[in-house]
Amino acid sequence: MQLTEGRTEGRTEDVLPPKPVWSQPPPPAGVGGASGGGVKDGGGGASLQEAEWYWGDISREDVNDKLRDTPDGTFLVRDASTKMQGDYTLTLRKGGNNKLIKIYHRDGSYGFSPPLTFSSVVELVTHYRHQSLAPYNHKLDLSLMYPLSRFQQDQLVKGSSVEAVGRQLQEYHNQYQDKSKEYDTLYEDYTKTSQEIQMKRTAIEAFSETIKIFEEQCLTQERHRQDFAQSEGGDQERERVTTNYEKLKSRLGEIHDSKARLEQELKAQTLENREKDKKMNSLKPDLIQLRKIRDQHLAWLSHKGVRQKRLNDWLGIKNDGADECCHANVEDENAPHHDEKTWFAGDASRSQAEELLLGKPDGTFLIRESRKKGCYACSVAVKGEVKHCVVYSTPRGFGFVEPHNLYGSLKELVLHYRQNSLVQHNDALNVRLAHPVYAHTPSGPR
Repeated sequence: MQLTEGRTEGRTEDVLPPKPVWSQPPPPAGVGGASGGGVKDGGGGASLQEAEWYWGDISREDVNDKLRDTPDGTFLVRDASTKMQGDYTLTLRKGGNNKLIKIYHRDGSYGFSPPLTFSSVVELVTHYRHQSLAPYNHKLDLSLMYPLSRFQQDQLVKGSSVEAVGRQLQEYHNQYQDKSKEYDTLYEDYTKTSQEIQMKRTAIEAFSETIKIFEEQCLTQERHRQDFAQSEGGDQERERVTTNYEKLKSRLGEIHDSKARLEQELKAQTLENREKDKKMNSLKPDLIQLRKIRDQHLAWLSHKGVRQKRLNDWLGIKNDGADECCHANVEDENAPHHDEKTWFAGDASRSQAEELLLGKPDGTFLIRESRKKGCYACSVAVKGEVKHCVVYSTPRGFGFVEPHNLYGSLKELVLHYRQNSLVQHNDALNVRLAHPVYAHTPSGPR
């Protein structure tokens, strides 16, 4: 199997074993492709031209753009850039990166490398929709889970009935919750380890300074010892200097050992944190995509007139009080948050923000440009005070703290924290972005 990542050419794997024998007839190609008329790829039954995941002759740059922020397991097939007739490229999302796998065509058969055992590209893709690619490449321990459809780029909801879409909503919401918990756990561990790493670096610097002091003292004692060795008499003083010198050397050795142990621990923790960071980065596209799919299902159901109580049932939210309903992770299209003019204060200063927010109910907020270049500030009323926090803007998105820069725009961030508390980022901010400052809000704190 030829596997590459980005623009880096990969190596060719060893010859692959024959295709595993199905214990039962393979699933229909309709799961990942389409059947029916049209041009067939090889001798297989389904039409490649009708497969939703087949994008034809598009560039690698277009593929990168379409797969950006998609979860692991998302894939598409395009014509190979080598232009060899019948050759294709499978692009698969793994670990937040695109993996490029060449599909070869020889004598009517297809595969990743000899022996080519599939009769068509559709048959190959259908097989790997249900089987992991790990036997062929240990780095690809997943299947082709999510076809990137050229037919449904803007519509992710697939279902003919409210009940069917509701079940899909429940499934996607559960997946999103599980991924969020996994991400939050990793982030907490990452933050804790980062603090420990910084403490160890500070301790190592202190050890280095201590070692310099002890080495200077050892040199001084060595000179005294040599002076006494050349002079007559003073045996008692010579013995005292020698004893001090040996004690200093012994202590210096202990400090060197302690520093070496700390450096080993630091190296191990740095590697551990690097892996956590990679894992978090690989989870980000999953979170973004799952949230997008979930929200589209919510919008579809809302447009069908589904009541809030039923939505809450699918979302696992209790319906025993209006207060709990308002916490439902549902974006009300009538909420003022959708209008940026209700909360964006431009270049307002910190003191101007405080004047606007003092005396307002908890959760009244605004977003303004920060004095910190390229950043914004969120100012929010909490318990009679006005708190401020930086909103970072990075190529990966907007967020209150790295690596939580998950939101494609300030509006997306505001809509998310309209339903979710800021307490996960700051213990003193147990509040949601409930009331845009320029929208109509009750007067006086709650």
